[in-house]
Amino acid sequence: MRKTFLLVAALLLLIAGAARFRFPIASFLVSLEGPPPLGPKAELAANERWFDDYYTVAEIDSETFAIGEPRYAGQVYNYLIVGDEEALLFDTGMPLGDISTVVESLTEKPLTVLASHLHYDHVGNHHRFERVAMPDLSVIRDRIDAEWFTPSRTQYMGFVEGWDVPRWRVSELLSPGAAIELGGRTLEVLHTPGHTDDSISLWDAGRELLFSGDYIYEGALYAFLPNSSLREYLASAERLLSVVTPQTRILSAHRITPPGPPILAHQDLLDLRKLLAAIRDGEAEHTGFFPARYRVNEELTLEADPPIFQDLP
Repeated sequence: MRKTFLLVAALLLLIAGAARFRFPIASFLVSLEGPPPLGPKAELAANERWFDDYYTVAEIDSETFAIGEPRYAGQVYNYLIVGDEEALLFDTGMPLGDISTVVESLTEKPLTVLASHLHYDHVGNHHRFERVAMPDLSVIRDRIDAEWFTPSRTQYMGFVEGWDVPRWRVSELLSPGAAIELGGRTLEVLHTPGHTDDSISLWDAGRELLFSGDYIYEGALYAFLPNSSLREYLASAERLLSVVTPQTRILSAHRITPPGPPILAHQDLLDLRKLLAAIRDGEAEHTGFFPARYRVNEELTLEADPPIFQDLP
């Protein structure tokens, strides 16, 4: 009897430990696989061309360019947004290439770099640029030392593919709600936590374009990371829906289905809010344990913590 009790107790402790340390364990297992190999050159859309053997360039319009990395497994997309006087690069992608050469071929205007969030596949080239802006958030300010910013290990997440944590000089902090004036074109900085607590999106009201980063994109949305929050995901959905229009095109940071840049619609944001509200109300079904997978619509899923660890009431 005592032996059985000890075995059951040990099993329960093992389960509890695995649940508590679920993310470090999962991250370690992923890191054992190493970086994914580059894929072959993919099919391109009519408005898209190869810049070199790694980057593609697509014209959203004559002053908005999607710089793609379709050979990388995550199929990352970064956006060059050009005004009459200045330009802004939203995300700098993976550390695999030199995105500055692509940007230089598209504009000679003064350039500022701004990341949607701090993951390694979005800030991989920040060190190549002189003017780097960052959102004025406590999780950012706390890691600035004499103008130099170094993300934490879990902010950067590069360890899953063997990338060392970088640092870069910060030239400007932008408050949530700030207007970025590019000359004849204004971008509004929107704090949209959920995927991470430092996530931002950019709203171009004049062209009804939302640059969403990893808040929403085609494929599996990650809401199970150490600085993720379903509660904030829902609040951000409500905030975005109060700003954008039904005609909005959402320019996101990843795709799973070529060709062309990953462009979502207003309805995708409505579907995400509907699912998050259903999770909050205990009405959403999921598959799997960690991550728990929820279906948003035919093109999007949400991967979250198990319900017992979720921060939605």
